[in-house]
Amino acid sequence: MDFDIDGGTLLYILGIGFAFGALTYFVRDVVFSLSIPVKAAILFLAFLSFLVGGVTMDRDVLDHISLILSGAAYVVFLVYVVVRYDLAATGIFFVLFGSAVLFVFLGYTLRTKRPTISPRTATIIVTVFLVVTVLLVGADITSAGMSTNVDVNETITVSAPADAPPDEEMVPAEATVGTLTVTNDGPFTRPLSVPELSACLAGQNLVAGGDVYLDYHPRSYDRPDTIAGGASHTAQITARLPIPNGTDEMTYSIEQRAECEVAGHEPTLVIHPPET
Repeated sequence: MDFDIDGGTLLYILGIGFAFGALTYFVRDVVFSLSIPVKAAILFLAFLSFLVGGVTMDRDVLDHISLILSGAAYVVFLVYVVVRYDLAATGIFFVLFGSAVLFVFLGYTLRTKRPTISPRTATIIVTVFLVVTVLLVGADITSAGMSTNVDVNETITVSAPADAPPDEEMVPAEATVGTLTVTNDGPFTRPLSVPELSACLAGQNLVAGGDVYLDYHPRSYDRPDTIAGGASHTAQITARLPIPNGTDEMTYSIEQRAECEVAGHEPTLVIHPPET
């Protein structure tokens, strides 16, 4: 099979591939820590900008490339909205149906009427889109703010599990030791991210210096993926603490500090402040 693809066409294909990769990477939360509605708006404005460029240009295959990029931006926008807003089956149906109607209408218009947009008008339109994008990003950055607050109990009493193996010197006991509250101080919906907590044990030599396992309840798969502007999310902090086998109950003091000092007389759970 003979594929007659010249160098220019190959470079065009590579350019489209890299552009699609950049769009998909943009919606990930590892770069450009923007809110969800602002990212969605930027993607939609990119779709409109490439669409205007495709209608305006009439040179080589640049118009087709611009229309392909317009469609790619819309697909990424659509997937991002569906995933981030966790649309139900009915919502997904209407979104897909509306998108089908939109693109059939655009295709029909381009094939039958071929609207004419002068380069000057197209420049003005795209410039307006860029200004709107800058304003959205500026408003998002200046109003952004996520705060976390850890509130711990003064003490916690744990009991040895009833099914503890008799040959173990220390057995784990789980208990709720406090709460974590994450607050979205900005007006836009953002991805919900809870910080990792670490802790250590201090006090009696029996338990001092050891690491302790901390977790949240509800677990990550039960937590929402997003947090609305001005809203708060609270999760319980649970700890797995060692207790001498055969001991009915053991009381731990709970403190928040960065250092874990071993000296002391009573068992102490030291929770390190979360990194912000």
